[in-house]
Amino acid sequence: MPVYLPGSDIYLKDICPEKSKYFLLIFRANEDIPGDCSMKNLYKPNIIIISLVALLCGCIRGKQTVTADAASGEEREKRYINLVLVRDTLKKKAYRDTLNAVLANLENTPGKATDPWYNYLRGMRYELDKKLDSALHYYYLTFPSSGQTALQTLKDDAVLGNGIGNSGIAKSEIVSRIMAAVKKAEQQNSIFTYRLYDLLAKSYYNNNNAEKAIEYTQQYFSHHPFRTHPVIRQRYYDISFMLAARGNNTGAMRQHLDSSRQLALNLHDSVALARTYDYESQYYSIKQEFVKGLECSRIYFNYFKLHNDLNNVVFNNLATSYVRAGKLDSAIYYYNECIRWAEQQKNSVNLLSEYQGLNEAYRKKGDYKSALAALNKAFNIYASNKEAIEAAKMEELHTQYQTAKKDQAIVGLQLNNELNKKVITQQRWIFVVICILLAIIAISIYSAYRQKLLREKNEKLLIENKRLLLEQKTRQMQLNPHFIYNAIANLQGLIRSDKKTEANAYLLAFSKLMRNILELNRHDLIPLDDEINSLKNYIKLQQMRFENMFEYSVDTGNLDIESLLIPPMLLQPFVENSVEHGFKSIGHKGNLTIRFRQEQTQLIITIDDNGAGKKVETYSPPEKESLSRIIIQERLDILFNKTDRQAYFEAGPKPQGMGFLVIVSIPLLIA
Repeated sequence: MPVYLPGSDIYLKDICPEKSKYFLLIFRANEDIPGDCSMKNLYKPNIIIISLVALLCGCIRGKQTVTADAASGEEREKRYINLVLVRDTLKKKAYRDTLNAVLANLENTPGKATDPWYNYLRGMRYELDKKLDSALHYYYLTFPSSGQTALQTLKDDAVLGNGIGNSGIAKSEIVSRIMAAVKKAEQQNSIFTYRLYDLLAKSYYNNNNAEKAIEYTQQYFSHHPFRTHPVIRQRYYDISFMLAARGNNTGAMRQHLDSSRQLALNLHDSVALARTYDYESQYYSIKQEFVKGLECSRIYFNYFKLHNDLNNVVFNNLATSYVRAGKLDSAIYYYNECIRWAEQQKNSVNLLSEYQGLNEAYRKKGDYKSALAALNKAFNIYASNKEAIEAAKMEELHTQYQTAKKDQAIVGLQLNNELNKKVITQQRWIFVVICILLAIIAISIYSAYRQKLLREKNEKLLIENKRLLLEQKTRQMQLNPHFIYNAIANLQGLIRSDKKTEANAYLLAFSKLMRNILELNRHDLIPLDDEINSLKNYIKLQQMRFENMFEYSVDTGNLDIESLLIPPMLLQPFVENSVEHGFKSIGHKGNLTIRFRQEQTQLIITIDDNGAGKKVETYSPPEKESLSRIIIQERLDILFNKTDRQAYFEAGPKPQGMGFLVIVSIPLLIA
């Protein structure tokens, strides 16, 4: 009796009739098997692969003497369908060898240029070699007849799949075309409908629609003729895990992870088992359990290290786990180990991800110099990759052109009556060349745009560093070291005079002021209420120091001082100038007034005193005051004046000659 593939009308005996029972063992393992074939031996991958390769190659060698004309169209159709079906279960090299043998046999057949199966299988070979443009060319040359429903589904899958790509967004037009192809394949009961389900799952995955991606992944698996095969089951679990990870569904991730691990244990597949620990690391990372994720990454890494099979992906995954766990030194070590490993390899290794990871690790550690060096390395690799891709595309385009030219000459000699087809083919090539040129232009524009973004980012880093330096300078000038020295000397005088109450009050005010300054300097912006309280503490301490030589008042009007924001310690240098230089040399009691008011979108602050005024130059070195003003203005420029002048201050003696007036204007910031 002939043996059927599950869910189809195709005979397995068409590949190798005398050994069709072995295919039954592989493809229908979920059914009762006669004889002494035990189920536990059914899923050993090495046996399956060796059997398939041997049977396929043996059958092909046994039929090499039979030309395409000698075999009926129906028999050839079944043979090629079976050849495509086993692609999912064979290793890439074994399948490529098998496909090459079939194509070598077809090369000697007349009329091969118009044979749809020849063009499709040739496109498959280019696809295996990752020459996608050449593959697409032969897929377009595949013109199935009305009865070749399976081949039509395969062509739709190949062309539409090439339109999606590996990671790009699937446009609505592509998704609509896939849905139409699915509907047609379902109506025709095509055995390859599962491929279109897989294409839909990939489209929705790329478009971040995890729910639809899961739905069509289930459809793909349930309609796959070899769904009980371990390779297909393993792929299903892998895809399902990634879909669950995309949706942060930890429950589904755990379920698919456990299923994949159990299958690996049953198969004694150590590589698949090690891969599950990499999945488990992703699982714990999503759950924010970075220490457990790191442990799993170590197991994954140690397996490949033990088998002397390390690669940059294994290094990168472990280093990334260290970054997430906050162990930055270890992450930097393994990133550098990966770089050293790559330098020892014969073939070049793309280290873009590793240098990006190094940049993140150094940046989190605070080593901005090393972070910038790593970022430069990543940028150089990115630019080099772009150049290599463009060069490879141009070389492939040249090869395609020469191949197409030769094929057209052969077709012209053999088929003089197909002039119209040749014209159509030339038009298609012109369209492909235009598309490639447009793609190259788009890539060049994108590369230039990326370079611009990187330059802007570097400029922002320089500005940020300058701002931090200015803040540091500002903090250094916020409390005059002479004031601290005088304050402590004054405190000692109170203690020597046995004025314990005054000394305690003085010490309490001084400590409170220092604590406020340390706390406020941690923030870029603080509530206006906190700034006023800090000023009051400072002024009270100065009043105690100079024995109430002056009075002060703070007027906030009807402002909501708790919700308004202001840079910390912005006003303290001005108040210090009024006290230290304005009130020291006057013969009357000083008066300091600080007012806050709102004018449209600006906060206006005035600091008014009745001190020495114009005579202040006699008591204050001009270079010191000038430096103070420069630092304050630079701080305002960094915080507010990046695009236009939004913040400024004006300071000078009052026109009457007695007193000093400072006006500060900053944008009104509301928390």
